[in-house]
Amino acid sequence: MKKCLISMALCLSFASAPAWAKTTVTLAFVNNPDMVLLKELSPVFMAENPDINLQFQVLPENILLNSITQDAAVGGGRYDIVNAGTYEVQGSWAANKWLSPLNPLFAAMPAKAQQDYDLNDIIKTVRDALTVDGQLYALPVYGESSFTMYRQDLFAKAHLTMPERPTWDQIRTFACKLNDPSHGVYGISMKGVSDYSQLAPFITLMHSFGAKWFNMNWEPQITSPAFERAFNFYIDLLKDCGEPGASSVGFNEGLTLVSQGKVAIWVDATAGANVLQDPTVSKVVDKIGYALAPTEGSINGSAWLWASGLGIVAGSKHQSEAFRFITWATSKEYIQLVAKRFGAVRTPPGTRYSTYQNPAYLKAAPFAALTLKAIEGADMMHPAKNPVPYTGTAHVNIPEYASWASDFAQNFSAVVAGTLTADQALKRSQATTEQVMKDAGYIKN
Repeated sequence: MKKCLISMALCLSFASAPAWAKTTVTLAFVNNPDMVLLKELSPVFMAENPDINLQFQVLPENILLNSITQDAAVGGGRYDIVNAGTYEVQGSWAANKWLSPLNPLFAAMPAKAQQDYDLNDIIKTVRDALTVDGQLYALPVYGESSFTMYRQDLFAKAHLTMPERPTWDQIRTFACKLNDPSHGVYGISMKGVSDYSQLAPFITLMHSFGAKWFNMNWEPQITSPAFERAFNFYIDLLKDCGEPGASSVGFNEGLTLVSQGKVAIWVDATAGANVLQDPTVSKVVDKIGYALAPTEGSINGSAWLWASGLGIVAGSKHQSEAFRFITWATSKEYIQLVAKRFGAVRTPPGTRYSTYQNPAYLKAAPFAALTLKAIEGADMMHPAKNPVPYTGTAHVNIPEYASWASDFAQNFSAVVAGTLTADQALKRSQATTEQVMKDAGYIKN
């Protein structure tokens, strides 16, 4: 008999299983660096759990969300484990009972296994973001907020100083001064892709300007003066001092530009910082400085909170096997495995307090303390300067979000590409959002 080596899950003994005796557990998740790393290390889990075979479907975020949502909505059973982030858990998946609550599975674990996994070690804001009505629905592979990454060498050369919490006006001044396309350096990289799941940089900028999606009566505010001001600021910043072809730039594309030394400032996910410090993929190691997310009048909502988690599909016939994998993939032992294989700097960020108490990680990750500060300071319950009827910093946590946000993202990207004016985009988005909210009953005729 070969003993299962997972200390945090139900630890049973299995003989080496022939192929026909294995349970196949199917996973679907997004193709970002930390999730791809998990796939790469999955043979370790299968070696320790010879009764389980893992099958992966790794896709771009927008395609993945559509596939998972369609399958979960009809109880299709295509997947056992899915990439469930903050919005999916808070927006509808938990309420629709598409995901299995994990509390009963943890309660069934032996006391020693519970102690080894140590749920209380998971950063509270991240754990809360994956919890609805006291039930935990996903475990975080990584957690993130947003902050400002910038080229210290370029700032020093230009005699510029980045404050710990810059304003957006300061970011624009810095970016435009450092914009030098003739030498292959752009002042700033910002997302312009037509993918509603990647709107977080705009949403946090918009909230920091004091704008909001809805008033307290759920009436859209997309054509309000505050929203229009934020929208035009973002677009003008990109056009004047940003990367070319921004309508095709999402997180992965922005990360590539920054890591190749082509960008002076990047305001995006804290989770990108570990890649920028990895000498195997980054040309700017030791050149990047870090600051908190910019504000422009409101700290509320100026930084987002996001957790990329693994949830178990409620209709899965392999609940115990799926639970074994997600506890392995989010455990202290897995974090140690990543550090051992790929270096401490590639440690999955934003999930466990113990990571930010590890001297080896703190030495390798100059962004660590600021990352934890950003994550603990992000408040998805108060995303705007003034009271709003919604929660969520990177999304609006209602089921109808995708219906109107996808239209907004397409209009937004069209303005970045120059095929729509800002006025046209905002009016179209306002009309679409009003109709969606009326149809859903938020706005009474």
